Amino acid sequence: MHDHHGHDDPKSFVKGAFLGALVGAVMGVLFAPESGEKTRKKIKDKSEEMLEKGKEAAEQMADKVEQVKGQVEPYKEKAEEFINDAGERAKEEADNIKKRYFKKSK
Repeated sequence: MHDHHGHDDPKSFVKGAFLGALVGAVMGVLFAPESGEKTRKKIKDKSEEMLEKGKEAAEQMADKVEQVKGQVEPYKEKAEEFINDAGERAKEEADNIKKRYFKKSK
């Protein structure tokens, strides 16, 4: 489920969304009919605002990941126990079948 190219990575999504919003904001400001000084100030202000929003989104995502991780952990342990028990039972049953149907002749 993990894509090595980062397509399923929440951090990659946040970075991409942040970068897209930042580029859009900068393009909007650059094409607005204002003086260079005002434009640079707007770009700076918008960049700072977007950076702060990006940080907040990343923190919220990290909190959510930790919360979900905590909720999933008990089920992971139960699944491991179930799989181990099922494996043991299958091995025991295979041994019983071997003993019952494949007795060695002397």
